[in-house]
Amino acid sequence: MKVVVFGQALIHAPVDWPGDLRALTDGADAVVCNFEGCLPPAGAWPMKSKTVHAAHPQALPMLKDLGVTHLGLANNHAWDYGHAGIVSTARAARAAGFAATGAGETLDRAAAPALANGVALLAVDAGPTPGWAIAGAHPGVSPLRVRMTLGLPPGDLARLRDIAARAGETERRTRRREIGYDAQADAEDFYGLPLSVSDRPGESWAVDAGDLSTLLKSVQAARRRADLVLVGIHYHHWRPDWAGPPAWLVEAAEKISGAGADCVFGTGPPVAFPAQDLGRTAVALGLGNLVFHTRRGPRYDRLGLDVWRGQALEYRDNLWTSHDIVVPRAMGD
Repeated sequence: MKVVVFGQALIHAPVDWPGDLRALTDGADAVVCNFEGCLPPAGAWPMKSKTVHAAHPQALPMLKDLGVTHLGLANNHAWDYGHAGIVSTARAARAAGFAATGAGETLDRAAAPALANGVALLAVDAGPTPGWAIAGAHPGVSPLRVRMTLGLPPGDLARLRDIAARAGETERRTRRREIGYDAQADAEDFYGLPLSVSDRPGESWAVDAGDLSTLLKSVQAARRRADLVLVGIHYHHWRPDWAGPPAWLVEAAEKISGAGADCVFGTGPPVAFPAQDLGRTAVALGLGNLVFHTRRGPRYDRLGLDVWRGQALEYRDNLWTSHDIVVPRAMGD
């Protein structure tokens, strides 16, 4: 069996696939990528004012032309055009013949493994994602929610308590909770930011236990139906230096791999970084881009952020290897 896994595809213009990418996918039983965009229906409007990515109308045929078979739809641009955009994108992907997962009409649809040619794909979005865009009885993305708590020394915490009291926030929050507008907080917070006591300032990140448990059970179920199980995690809670995966993601990936996933891959950061593990199983939490049609290209270049080089994973002879790839630009660039 030959399987190829790419990073994210952000497509706004026609793409001329280079020969090395076509050679990589030639003869593959499955080719996977994260579809970073939305195919909204007529009349839908964007739910935010910047970084809105309506994909090129022929984006799916372009990916099909490269040999892509599986699409992860769980990402922050799936909901750019609201629930209507989520549903239309998922339906368009299925109608085009892709095994697609990660977003859909309900949580059951969004979280169901996409199975084709012996390969099962699961895809989750680790946010940040607004609550309305997380699938439930309504359309949304399949979530792997992450929560950050800011640890501070006792003196700093006392200072923040004093600020909140004098500014009126403490009284306001108390009244709102008494009425029932806000839920009782699990921990101390400052204007909604969870706080904890720590020897020195620092962030503490934790994956939602319920979301992770659901994903692990899905991996185990997919394991019984497929030869290979792949899990894609899209995230924007990046390390400050963009040089590697955050610790919370590495820990979660170890648990997912331990549950039976043959490959755990990450997208979201527009730069690629080396795989954490290759061999009979793969953990590669920063594949970067397959296609990246961005207006911010000159800014990335000035900052020395190489968004024009990605990583691809290849499974063959029961082993995973990685390949550097050059990200194709739009025709005419």
